[in-house]
Amino acid sequence: MKQQRIVVADDDPIVIKFLAAIFQDEGFEVRTADDGEKALKVIGEGRPDLVILDLVMPYHDGFEICQRIRSNPVTATVPVIILSMKEREQDALRAFEVGADDYIRKPFNALELVARARKLMGAFAHQ
Repeated sequence: MKQQRIVVADDDPIVIKFLAAIFQDEGFEVRTADDGEKALKVIGEGRPDLVILDLVMPYHDGFEICQRIRSNPVTATVPVIILSMKEREQDALRAFEVGADDYIRKPFNALELVARARKLMGAFAHQ
């Protein structure tokens, strides 16, 4: 069975390292990016099974990346989780408007994030 691939894009290296460790421990292949330009590049290198995006990143923010994922026929159905420190209700609503499947505020519970990711990928059967 093919290992499911997750792309994590966040400008905070500590968050990237933490998320990569969590998902690698759960058996996922993890690709990372620390800015919006790199995120688009990594996503374009092969259709991931899930993308986790921070909203605030250099070059392209999470809203724009999500819109680009949705507008590309190859990635249009890839689940997207927005993981952000932004607490304004408008940010969560905008994330859903541009196509995010879930919006989780930082700080987050790692087990809950993995469970939500698995649910979005339909991966509970693969545990």
